[in-house]
Amino acid sequence: MTSLVVSVIGAGRIGATVTAHLQTAPGYRLGRVLTRSGVPDTGQIDEFLSTQADLIIDAAGPSALASYGVACLRRAELWSVGAAALADETLRQALRQSAQSAGTRLRLFAPWAFGIGCVPVQDGQSLTLRIARPGLTNWDGPLAEAISRFPDELNFAMAAALCGPGVAATCVDLRDGAHCLEAWLTTSGMTYHSSVCFDGTGPHPTAQSLIAALDARLAPFAYG
Repeated sequence: MTSLVVSVIGAGRIGATVTAHLQTAPGYRLGRVLTRSGVPDTGQIDEFLSTQADLIIDAAGPSALASYGVACLRRAELWSVGAAALADETLRQALRQSAQSAGTRLRLFAPWAFGIGCVPVQDGQSLTLRIARPGLTNWDGPLAEAISRFPDELNFAMAAALCGPGVAATCVDLRDGAHCLEAWLTTSGMTYHSSVCFDGTGPHPTAQSLIAALDARLAPFAYG
């Protein structure tokens, strides 16, 4: 079987974990790694994109998605941890057009509220998200307002809203507390509730989500 080539943007806590996995994962081959410092590979986007990849993973966040997303989607499927960048509707449209023109796809990742992503998008009526971490300012209200107040906290919220009932139908509840993400999605027939909590140690939960998705992509059996 021919190995799939995966290039990675970012070499921080998420990117380094994903890169290490790709170096040993059966069925995959690590392509290029783009970082601000150019270490361990390159700091130049043109050089990064000069190597053909089957998949590009943006593990650097919203600024990377905003800067490189359109160019990446012209060449390959793109997985990104930087969903907060999509608060910019102009960027959303540019990414959509790039993906549609090239026949590629943007997939958003966050330490996700498990199960909510399996609910049919068209059936979602409202979504409430609780985001807690130590030192976070207590605040609750519409996601549309939170975007301007707390842009660095909303990767999870934007990913959930855009894959659910939309920004206008989503509210967020930000809390100072232990790391925890919860979601309540109301549909025409019921309310779905899911949560994920972590202690802040070990691999980054978003890195774990990316690795799980990579493994699932080549698994002989799938669930859901």
